[in-house]
Amino acid sequence: MKVLKPILIFIFCLLFSKSVQCQEILNTLPASIKNGNANAIAKNFDKRVDITIDENSDNYSSAQAEVILKGFLGKFSNRDFTIVHKGASTDAAQYAIGNMKTNSGSYRTYIFIKKSNNINLIQEIRFEKE
Repeated sequence: MKVLKPILIFIFCLLFSKSVQCQEILNTLPASIKNGNANAIAKNFDKRVDITIDENSDNYSSAQAEVILKGFLGKFSNRDFTIVHKGASTDAAQYAIGNMKTNSGSYRTYIFIKKSNNINLIQEIRFEKE
């Protein structure tokens, strides 16, 4: 019993820290989008990221994805972003759905986060004009 307790505590802490890391991504995302800070968002990208902007969709390296995101966010002089829903899928992926309001209209935003090499990373980000 003495050995089992530290092992259970370690497993709990490991699982809790991974959930906290995902929450940190989702907590910093609104400010990063509002400020047009693609670099801060890209720090959480996996090696390859699916990006969809309106009808244009492709899979990019994290460096290319940062450039695409920077160009997209840079088109707007005003941005506001709120997360309206968060959840988890059956395969342990986490997601957030938000609204980005800009001077050129509103975009429904989807962010998918999944573990890669035991680190929660953004796998996909979509912006669909409403």
